[in-house]
Amino acid sequence: MKADILKEELVLDEFFSIYKASLKFELFDGTMSKEVERYTIQKGDAVAVLVYHIDRREYILVRQFRYPPFHHDVDPWLTEIVAGGMEDGEDELQAAEREVIEETGYKPIRLHRITKCYVSPGIMNERVTIFVADVNDASKQNNGGGAEGEDEDIQLIRIPQNKSEGWLQQQEVGDAKTIIAIQWHLQKTNDSI
Repeated sequence: MKADILKEELVLDEFFSIYKASLKFELFDGTMSKEVERYTIQKGDAVAVLVYHIDRREYILVRQFRYPPFHHDVDPWLTEIVAGGMEDGEDELQAAEREVIEETGYKPIRLHRITKCYVSPGIMNERVTIFVADVNDASKQNNGGGAEGEDEDIQLIRIPQNKSEGWLQQQEVGDAKTIIAIQWHLQKTNDSI
């Protein structure tokens, strides 16, 4: 299968970049499509981490304001797993550990990679690598709350593992990476209700 980009232009270059392209792509019957326009939001890759307190058997999630849900008439203070963009020179593990410390105050004892996925491949090139981080009281370094200078206001939310499946079902609109991580962890530990 092939695709030909005939023209591509940068439309916006801020926190992320938006490109507009004219292109053709091979159809499943082997012919080429007509010329079409597509847009993409170009953004660096990110990590997302389900923080699991191994002694208390609970998930430590973060609650913070998110602008896009505000437009859907749902509560824009979403509860989700730790997440953030990778910084220059960081690998996925380094970024995951940094984000967990910044947002929750815990230093991971262990980090386990679950998967890497696209968030919204129809419009965005960002890939998110999802991890589970085991923590305990001894690994607490600070109160978390986010990195200085990033305009974050983060509240920690603790969900007991044995109540997490019900919590997921109660969400009016859930966060995909959080759903993926919790469902994976519940399946892996065989501890769902």
